[in-house]
Amino acid sequence: MSAPGIILDEPDRLIAWATKQFGLDFFSDARAIGWGTLDDIRAVAIYERWTGTDCSVHLVSDQRPGWLSRRFIAAGFTYPFVVGGLHRMTGLVPASNKRALRLNRHFGFRIEGALRRGANDGGDMIVMGMLREECPFIAKDMLHEQ
Repeated sequence: MSAPGIILDEPDRLIAWATKQFGLDFFSDARAIGWGTLDDIRAVAIYERWTGTDCSVHLVSDQRPGWLSRRFIAAGFTYPFVVGGLHRMTGLVPASNKRALRLNRHFGFRIEGALRRGANDGGDMIVMGMLREECPFIAKDMLHEQ
């Protein structure tokens, strides 16, 4: 079996995998990058609702040990901020998902508000955002104003 790496060239396959894992469909403008191999996808970052300055981001994984690597994190932020030229990213996290909230804060996302009773479980949906210049995972010289 080959070593896991960044998967860029199979967006439809990655989106289908993430849809199955996540249990939700994504918008038609969804783009994706993955981690693993085509025969063993471990994690997928989905970017949707592209506005020209912002997109919504979802991180979906199989939760097996080793599903997250520094290379995948860096690629996950490079794609929207450097390749896509966005100024910010937005994530929506159910308030009940403490693990995801903690992970997003660790990545550098900030809580920006709440959508009251917006989560599928009837609880609030926490709005989290990150500005390009706040991103700790990509080199600052890659973040020049575009």
